[in-house]
Amino acid sequence: MSKIYAGALAVGVLAAILSAFVSIPLVALLLLVLGGISAIGNGAEDNTRLYLVTLVLIFGAKALDAVPMAGSDLVTIFGSLGTLAIGGSLVAIVISLFRTLQSAVPSKA
Repeated sequence: MSKIYAGALAVGVLAAILSAFVSIPLVALLLLVLGGISAIGNGAEDNTRLYLVTLVLIFGAKALDAVPMAGSDLVTIFGSLGTLAIGGSLVAIVISLFRTLQSAVPSKA
């Protein structure tokens, strides 16, 4: 299964890069889904890193507009990578909530 998660991440990164140069229909949805798939197998420490990466990409992508001649492409690429990370973060949060609720509810034995 880990190959599926890694493959989804690789395709997502490729789609994020290509989205700066080629019009891809529904690229945001594709990135959200691929990011979500890539985060299914993450552990708690991986999720913590993912949340941090998500925040940096979301808030830092706009700053790349200051780069001459390539700024707008970089903003698109890193903004798309942020969308990919958002998908992963949302899935990680849902899985964490599910595990927390599962451990909080007493089992009937």
